[in-house]
Amino acid sequence: MKSETIILTATLLLLTVFTSCSLQYDKTTDTKDTVPEIIFTNVKFSRYEKNSQKLSLSSSKLEEYKSDGAYFAVDAEFCTWDTKGNLDTIGSCGLISILPQTDIYTMFKGVQIENKSQNIKINSESMQWNSQTEQLLFSKEDEVHFTHNGLELSGTGFSASGVSGRFEFEGPVQGSFSTDDSKEAE
Repeated sequence: MKSETIILTATLLLLTVFTSCSLQYDKTTDTKDTVPEIIFTNVKFSRYEKNSQKLSLSSSKLEEYKSDGAYFAVDAEFCTWDTKGNLDTIGSCGLISILPQTDIYTMFKGVQIENKSQNIKINSESMQWNSQTEQLLFSKEDEVHFTHNGLELSGTGFSASGVSGRFEFEGPVQGSFSTDDSKEAE
């Protein structure tokens, strides 16, 4: 009787082990979404349109993903030029995500942007730029430091439109406005 119990227990144990195996060998795993197709280190990248430089990007590490064409750059510094070939924007951040299919650029880890044509400087921990809609968005919790001519503001919930040139803070704001007295005297 004991040997029958041992055989029955061993048979149930083996059936349990074989039927509880979760590996599915007939299904393949697609890793192209999670593994970069190409990794560049210490890269300097430039984009030209109609024989004019439009973008310059340098990074300690740049990854390209095949599935959606996304790029991720670490320790990024970048510049853009306007249609006349003048330097327009200078910026840097610890990490940038570039989605060329949607023209969305998301920056993290100490974002610094200076737009020379509009005399604007912006500093924040993170931001997102949609070049199709020309909308600049920030996390509602991040403090944004914004300067434009003599205006200096710091606050949360900042957003701006490149189309209308308008900006707003949804959270508390503090700042100052200074004028050049010599211009007012004239």
